[in-house]
Amino acid sequence: MKNVLGIAAAILAVSVTGTAHAQSATPWYVGGSLGTAKSNVNAGEVNDYLRSIGAGSPSTTADDKDTAYRFLLGYRFSPAVAVEGFYADLGEYNTRSNVLSPFVGTVNADYKAKGYGIDLVLSAPITQEFSVFGRVGIIQAKTEARFNSSGSIGLLFNRGSKNKTGQHFGVGLQYDINPAIALRGEVETYRKLGDDSTGGELKADVLSVGAIFRF
Repeated sequence: MKNVLGIAAAILAVSVTGTAHAQSATPWYVGGSLGTAKSNVNAGEVNDYLRSIGAGSPSTTADDKDTAYRFLLGYRFSPAVAVEGFYADLGEYNTRSNVLSPFVGTVNADYKAKGYGIDLVLSAPITQEFSVFGRVGIIQAKTEARFNSSGSIGLLFNRGSKNKTGQHFGVGLQYDINPAIALRGEVETYRKLGDDSTGGELKADVLSVGAIFRF
């Protein structure tokens, strides 16, 4: 009986090991992340711009943070090198400005950006479960801005949109729960999004947590 149990245990161990190797054998994986984005939307810069066009005593508040998320499809060439394609939504930001002279009223602006990209991801192990990684890539993003005013203030245009290739960088920490699932914490930055038609170039820094699932 003991021999039978021993053989059964050995078969089970080999089976589990084989399954783990099978799960990690494929180079493909999918994943996603969710986090907080902070943009370069700045109340002081908006006040400076309004003064430069003749607005008197502008007072601006800015909401420069929002939720960002990303979905990805990855391919590992080796434990150290991978490529990830992704879709990212960087959230929406706004400014609200009051002007007292020579016209009286408000000027409001809303900004958002989202798009598709690709990254080169390089990883290095710390322990058997933990590793660090860095990414560098590009994003083809659509950046949009909407403007509106009230009171005696008029606007030359109320909307802007720009499709543009921007930059994407990041560093993070990965924890492998098992060969099929890993958790990630990451700091990313998206740069060079939009242009003057969208109120200037937009930048967003994202602090996120996420997971990847290997096929």
